[in-house]
Amino acid sequence: MTDNAVESLVRDSGSPLAAVELPSGRFLAVNRLLAKVLDSTVDALTGTSSLEQLSPAERHSAELGFAALADGHLTGYQAIRTRPSPGKPGQTFSVWVNAVDVAGTRVGLASAAPADNRGSESLSLPPLPVTRELGDVVLGTFDGAWRIDRISQDVTALLGITPEQCVGTPVLGAIHPSDVSGFLTAVEHARRGERAVALTVRLSASAPQWCEVSAVFAVVSPEVPPPVAFALIRGAASTSSADGPGRAAQLEAHMLRIADELHAAGMLPRLGQLPDLSGNPRLGLLTSREWAVLTRLLDGQRAADIAKDLFVSQSTVRNHLSSIYAKLRVKGQVDLIRTLRPETTAG
Repeated sequence: MTDNAVESLVRDSGSPLAAVELPSGRFLAVNRLLAKVLDSTVDALTGTSSLEQLSPAERHSAELGFAALADGHLTGYQAIRTRPSPGKPGQTFSVWVNAVDVAGTRVGLASAAPADNRGSESLSLPPLPVTRELGDVVLGTFDGAWRIDRISQDVTALLGITPEQCVGTPVLGAIHPSDVSGFLTAVEHARRGERAVALTVRLSASAPQWCEVSAVFAVVSPEVPPPVAFALIRGAASTSSADGPGRAAQLEAHMLRIADELHAAGMLPRLGQLPDLSGNPRLGLLTSREWAVLTRLLDGQRAADIAKDLFVSQSTVRNHLSSIYAKLRVKGQVDLIRTLRPETTAG
């Protein structure tokens, strides 16, 4: 039986949400919004297997994901799943499942929404008592040889090293030996087809101690082996159990971490369109927030749309653009695109 605090979180959430048993995937608690998304009822879903909501071809992949969450190899993953439904054949959903530890029991929190071309960004999360901006994040990519080829300026504040020092270095060399198996599991899940996967990992820093972060990975191109994008989120929520009055605070910390991971997952697929740092080292001067604005600009979005996507004001977007132009030494948007995408302006 799931914890009362988790049941309350699911029931009172303003987003489609369920608590699932790990690794079985059985629905422990379901709210009305998720039941509506699945064209069902709370009573009909509670106690049944969530695997029954998937096409037979996708159930094994979902079982592997639940097992990885139960084992602690992953803290979350996002995938596109298909639900067989009379009258709606091939109905697809964007699903995010995240593991939380409550009173010594590992439980999955699952949210789902009809899939669209925005993927992970179409999902919402349970409302929190305090709204906060995305925390300190480092964005980057590593190539098929698992060497870093892009990383944002924020890595200096996180690990005490510069982007130039990171480029070309092996990813495995920065990970705590005890966390390597979890990292390999996460990358394998990402390469197998999930839109994004998340785990907690310790990284080497300039200081003697290891730096614990929440890491999110996503494949960014169909190459074999494919390059992978990552986000490193400072201050990953603790996964230790809590009792009594601390239970609600623990769940709030989990939800803040999940919100950060989901926001980061929405940024990762765009990173592959940027030149790597060997081709344009000045991109390493940009922060993750500036990369988020830049990649959306390259997608053709206007300032108003970028502001809406990032939950900031248009003046904030314009300030970021001014900083981007200055750091990349370009005179404006046309010059920026000519610099980053010379093939589109040739001839």
